[in-house]
Amino acid sequence: MSEFARYIGLPWRAGATGPDAFDCMALARHIQVVHFGIDMPEITIPDYDDTRALVGLIANHPENRNWLPVATPEHGDLILIRSPAHYGVWLDIDGGGVLHCVRGCGVVYTHDASWPFSGFGRRMVLRHRSKP
Repeated sequence: MSEFARYIGLPWRAGATGPDAFDCMALARHIQVVHFGIDMPEITIPDYDDTRALVGLIANHPENRNWLPVATPEHGDLILIRSPAHYGVWLDIDGGGVLHCVRGCGVVYTHDASWPFSGFGRRMVLRHRSKP
């Protein structure tokens, strides 16, 4: 897990942007900026319990134009889980998986083989326009 191991176990906290706690969007942003050099704007989430508003915020955010859907994940791709609305980052570590910050659990790494049992729905893989 190397450079990403330091995030495992950090707590989820509403509106937290790191480095000692995160929400899922802030962790994804932090990983993109620090480890992949992709500058993403901070996204403020007004109400974590209003799923409809959260999905709308994600779907209508201007940053979306910089991320293109792809079929197969590569190291550093953004992972969007639509139900519940959630973000993570794909890492090509130990067979691949998603580093994400889960409400009630904190930062975890979910191996690809375990994903169907994680309780999260279908995921969409997004790649930044700057990547080949």
